[in-house]
Amino acid sequence: METLKISKKTEPVMFTIRVDKSIVDFYDDLAKKTNRSRNELIGLALDFAKDKIQIDPED
Repeated sequence: METLKISKKTEPVMFTIRVDKSIVDFYDDLAKKTNRSRNELIGLALDFAKDKIQIDPED
């Protein structure tokens, strides 16, 4: 018989960043429109971006 293993999907960690006010305003507006938290939306954006970032070999 096969078993179903349930594990934590993520381990939340809190950290602080400084961003331009326009970014905060954008995510606040998006949060209102989507009924999601700003934190959740920024987390989704960071997760999306991590696979899209390329490092220029000249840097």
